[in-house]
Amino acid sequence: MDAALLDKALEMPPNERVTFAELILASIDYEEDEIRQSWIQEVNARMKAFNEGRANLLDFESLYHED
Repeated sequence: MDAALLDKALEMPPNERVTFAELILASIDYEEDEIRQSWIQEVNARMKAFNEGRANLLDFESLYHED
């Protein structure tokens, strides 16, 4: 494994790391290429919507943990 690549990925903001991970997983998934490409387009569309302020992220801690 490329440690420099991992270090660089870990420097990314959490939402970008999630997107990056989804793209990596999509690249090794055994689904048909058309389905994989659809998922990659969906991830890119969601990331674009967030970056343009048209979507919000939900905080996992506040959703699933009671104080």
